[in-house]
Amino acid sequence: MSNKVKGVIFDFNGTLFFDSDKHEKAWKKFALEIRDNPLSDQEMSTKVHGRTNKLILEYLLQNPISDQLLKQYIEKKEHYYQQSCLQDPANLKLVDGAIEFFEYLINQNINMTIATAAEIANLNFFNEHFKLDRWFDMDKIVYDDGKINGKPAPDMFLKAARKINQNPSDCIVFEDSVSGIAAAKSADIGKIIIVDPVGQKSKYSSSPDVDLVISDFRKINKSVFH
Repeated sequence: MSNKVKGVIFDFNGTLFFDSDKHEKAWKKFALEIRDNPLSDQEMSTKVHGRTNKLILEYLLQNPISDQLLKQYIEKKEHYYQQSCLQDPANLKLVDGAIEFFEYLINQNINMTIATAAEIANLNFFNEHFKLDRWFDMDKIVYDDGKINGKPAPDMFLKAARKINQNPSDCIVFEDSVSGIAAAKSADIGKIIIVDPVGQKSKYSSSPDVDLVISDFRKINKSVFH
């Protein structure tokens, strides 16, 4: 990485919006509808968080999934997820310090975008409730369009870097998942910062690929960008 960071790429779920419990609740409910046993914590960590819906569903089914069934299942799962979000309005908010951090990056002329495993329905849901278009060019956000390889493949971060006209090695990625770390590493991202609200710092800081662990964006030291 060069001395000055030129781009910032954010994961969204679990990084800018602490919603892991709601995704887990939705996936666990849905998984029980299509297979006989519940998702384990290990499966949630390695097979769900950070991955696209298609990859998750093909894992649950242990078979490829047709486009028609994929659309049907996604709509049902995301209905569960969005309802869970709406039923908890007190926590339907961006992570502490995120807005101030966005404004800092804008003032510093640091290009930024989002690379998320969410599909367009959820991206629209997030923009409706968080007004992401106040800070982000929505056309530059990378999401699961059904055509891009999901994390842990590097494709999302590579595409995000291109969207903001930066080399991956000149970018910082903010992540929260094992698959996201692997994707950022494979994309040759210059620095990987983990957002960890539940105090699992030792879990991440032992990884040679993780440069820093923070609990929210109030804790970020601006000096990491220079």
